[in-house]
Amino acid sequence: MSEANDHRRRFMTYCTEILLAGLSLLVAIPAIGYLLAPLWKREGAEAGFIDMGRLADLPIGEWRLLALEMVHQDGWKKAKFRHSLWVRRKAASDQEVTVLSPICPHLGCPINWHPDRSQFVSPCHGGVFDAEGRYIAGPPPRSMDPIEFQVRAGRLLVRWQEFKIGVAQRVPVST
Repeated sequence: MSEANDHRRRFMTYCTEILLAGLSLLVAIPAIGYLLAPLWKREGAEAGFIDMGRLADLPIGEWRLLALEMVHQDGWKKAKFRHSLWVRRKAASDQEVTVLSPICPHLGCPINWHPDRSQFVSPCHGGVFDAEGRYIAGPPPRSMDPIEFQVRAGRLLVRWQEFKIGVAQRVPVST
C-alpha cells in the first residue's frame, strides 16, 4: 500500500508543479513583454515623418495653418503634443511647397499670417516676416524656421523640429 501512496504522491507533486509552472508563465510572459516593449521599434511614419494629408487639398498660393498631433514615447510613457505649421503650395508641383514653424525665433510667440499685408507678424513684440518667412523688422534675430518635409504618393509628410529661440543661428533642439 505504501507503493500506491508513493505513486499517488508523486502524481500529485507533478500535477502541482505543472500547474505552478503554467501560472508562472501566465504572469511572466506579459511582464517580460511590458519590460521589452520600448526596445521594439514600431512600424509607422518613417523616421519621424508625420502625414499631414493630401497635397492636392492645399490651395495653390495660399498660406494654411495646419494642425499636427504627435505622440512622444519615453520608455513606457506616451504623451500627445499638438503643434501647428504654416504650409503653402506654390505650384502644382510636389516640390513647390514651403513649410514653416509658427514659433517666433525671438521669444517663442505664435506667428500669424496677415494676407492683407502679405506678411507674417509676431504679436508679442512686433516681429515682421515677408511672405517667404524672411526677417523684415522687429526684435527676432533670424527668419522663420523651415520645417523638413517630403511628398510621397501625393501626401505631405513633415518632421517636426523645434529650434532654439533668441539666437541668430538656427540651432535644432532635441524633442
